[in-house]
Amino acid sequence: MSDRASPPSPPGSPGQRPRKDSRREQRRAIDVNVTVSVDGKVLGARTRDISRSGLCLVSDTEIRRDTDLELRLVLSLGTQNMSEPLLVGGRSVWCTALFGKYQIGVMFADLDDEQLHFLDLFMRFIDGDVRPAGYDPGPDPAPPERPEDKDDPFRP
Repeated sequence: MSDRASPPSPPGSPGQRPRKDSRREQRRAIDVNVTVSVDGKVLGARTRDISRSGLCLVSDTEIRRDTDLELRLVLSLGTQNMSEPLLVGGRSVWCTALFGKYQIGVMFADLDDEQLHFLDLFMRFIDGDVRPAGYDPGPDPAPPERPEDKDDPFRP
C-alpha cells in the first residue's frame, strides 16, 4: 500500500459532489456601460455580471488586484431613457487576461446608506421587481414563427 494520496477526481466525476457556489450574493448577468476612475484616470468598461456585493467588469485595461476604484453605472431604460447613475466605490479583487481584454472582479466598498439603497433599487430593477415611473413595455411580442410550425397539423 502506498503512502501517497490519490489525485483528486476531476469535477463532474462519478462520486464527486458538485462544488457549491460560495458567493455571498447571487449574481445577475447584465451588460451595462461602466465608467471606472482609477488614480485620476477614467476608463470605459462593461459589466459581465453584478450582485449586491460586487461585479465583474470587462475592460481593455488591466486593473491590478487591491486597486481602489470609483464606478459609475447607468442602466438603459428603453431606447431613449437612462437611469440616474449609480456611483459606488469598489476594490479590485482579481484580474484575468481574457481574449485580448481583462476580466476584473470588483467588490463594492465603503457604501453609505444612500448608495446601499440605490444599489438595492438598481438590483430590484434588474430582477424585474421595479419599473420606472411612466414605463410602458408595450404588448408582449408574438413568438417568432418557426418554419416547422407551418406544416404541423396539430398547431392552430
